[in-house]
Amino acid sequence: MKRQVLRMAAVLLLAVLLGSLLIGTVVAQGSTKRVGLVVRFGDGTQHLEVVTVPANATALDVLNASALDVETKDYGGGFVALCRINTFGCPADDCFCQAESWAFWLLNASGTDWDMAPTGIAAYTPADREVIGFSWTGWDASWNPLVKPPVYTFEQLQPPAEVPEPATLALLGSGLLALGGYVGLRRRAR
Repeated sequence: MKRQVLRMAAVLLLAVLLGSLLIGTVVAQGSTKRVGLVVRFGDGTQHLEVVTVPANATALDVLNASALDVETKDYGGGFVALCRINTFGCPADDCFCQAESWAFWLLNASGTDWDMAPTGIAAYTPADREVIGFSWTGWDASWNPLVKPPVYTFEQLQPPAEVPEPATLALLGSGLLALGGYVGLRRRAR
């Protein structure tokens, strides 16, 4: 009888630990967001990525957390210029060395076109599942960019659905609970 009580206590403790882990994972996921990133380089090639960042991350943070090689220049007063992405652009010590430069875009609410960002990359905080874009472009006489990135919605950018970690933990926990219940019933039957 004492063994049976100890085993049941061990199963219950395991279930509590798995439940705590599940709750901790769900809470931790609430402190991050996923942002779509679309980059059009000067040669027409593209970089598409979904970047996971802290919930308060700016567009600059998204770029820095991406798989891209990014170089910026902080001019102070909250203005950070995007100088180079991978091989397109200029070094930080001469950020505007060419007639072209990087334009920063936000995908509109309908997901059909790009709007110029109202602020710079360090001042803009994208929402969860928002898509931001960058294009290497020349400018017209009124300083309007000539080239936009290709349009991709967040749904088009996200990788194929995977089993979320909390669901995996819940499945594992329920399986262990069922196994513990089976062992307990089997022992009582003896």
